[in-house]
Amino acid sequence: MLTKRQKQILDYITKCIKENDYAPSLEEIKRHFRLSSVSTIHQHIEALRGKEYLEKIENQPRSIELSHQKKHSDLIRIPLLGTIAAGEPIEAIEDRETIKIPKSQISKSGEHYALRVQGDSMIDEGIFDGDTVVIRKQPTAENGETVVALINDNEVTLKKIYREKNGFRLQPANPTLRPIFTKEIVIQGKVISVIRTFKELKIGAKTFRVVKQKAIKKFEFDKIICGDVLEKMAEIPNNSIDLAITSPPYNVGKDYDNHFDKMKYQEYLDWLEKVWQETKRVLVPGGRFALNIAPTGIKDFVPLHHDFTNQFRKLGMKFRTEIIWYKQTMLKRTAWGSFKSPSNPHIVPSWEYVLIFSKDKDKLDGSYKKADITKDEFMKFSDGMWRIQPERRRKGHPAPFPEELIYRLIKFYSYKNNNVLDMFGGTGTVAAVAVKTGRHFVHIDISPQYCKTAQERVNTISKQQKLIINRKEKTL
Repeated sequence: MLTKRQKQILDYITKCIKENDYAPSLEEIKRHFRLSSVSTIHQHIEALRGKEYLEKIENQPRSIELSHQKKHSDLIRIPLLGTIAAGEPIEAIEDRETIKIPKSQISKSGEHYALRVQGDSMIDEGIFDGDTVVIRKQPTAENGETVVALINDNEVTLKKIYREKNGFRLQPANPTLRPIFTKEIVIQGKVISVIRTFKELKIGAKTFRVVKQKAIKKFEFDKIICGDVLEKMAEIPNNSIDLAITSPPYNVGKDYDNHFDKMKYQEYLDWLEKVWQETKRVLVPGGRFALNIAPTGIKDFVPLHHDFTNQFRKLGMKFRTEIIWYKQTMLKRTAWGSFKSPSNPHIVPSWEYVLIFSKDKDKLDGSYKKADITKDEFMKFSDGMWRIQPERRRKGHPAPFPEELIYRLIKFYSYKNNNVLDMFGGTGTVAAVAVKTGRHFVHIDISPQYCKTAQERVNTISKQQKLIINRKEKTL
């Protein structure tokens, strides 16, 4: 039997664990109940532990755990059907065991079962390798709910489900892992609760259970990242990028360092479609993607801009506009086709496109105080014909961005302190302009040489900015 104060403290601890995933400290409990002494709280905790409502490790902060053997909890036995992957799908295993759990960990209605978790793909949802999840059987789920999904007829996985235009996205809760896209899926249930894996800890003559914890690697912005674009983009957290700007290799045989620029065309499109899927995943709702691209070939015209637009619309991205980047580069006229004749004349492209897409909605959330574009800049940049000379200083790259182009895109489409991504970063123009304009950047490129050049550019700009700040401080 609990006293009134013990019941109040137990309810407060239960509420904190449910909301924060950790227990309050003794000091926090004391402040909440406006008591004068921590020792009084300690006595109540010891009483609750003695009555098997709580478990506690001495001399450790936030060490209170709710007991899974509470006398006031009616236990219920449910099937334990084996192992499910919180990672890549694995074949379903059904061992037909049973486990006892408190009734509070299941829904008031419906049929339930449990599965052991294998893998780390759901760690941001508090589901770790070795934990047990309690599942309510149901064939449907809402977007964002964690489900048991059957794919390929005999493989199950534990993921958050989202409906896409042409199927489903099974999203891991781990920034280092990629989502699974599938056209067909069978939902076998929704996660109702999680039973943590415990390990034993002995203190003196007593044995206590401690929740298993895992460290989650935090993604760092403002870094030059060298490696494969898909592997490195998989490390970027969901909904963390405000603006992506890039120009992919055009697949026309340019001499890139560490990239073969002459794939079969469908292979090229399939590869980039995976990059666009990752781009959508990492963008915040309302986040923008500025894609610089141009049709390739004169005699054998290849409409890359149309194919990429179709890919993005298929992914559910909204096509906002197209900017004409007029490069004024018609200096070498070597492809007339039929000169002075309508027989077979060729148009020599003196422009490229910057295609603008947004994710889920039109508006990018942000403070008006962080909008640093001037009135004159806004008026000028909102005209869709941008006359900008191409970059002449190539720094070893066959097709670098001019800084003016990136400056306009960053100022027009993002706020200060926003996160800007270039997944084909080259020699670092996007990263450099992001630093100059007070944004954070993520630069990815597979070439160590390009990444080295990009890092040198960013370092130089950072040093220059520090010098300017120091001079200002000295004059004050």
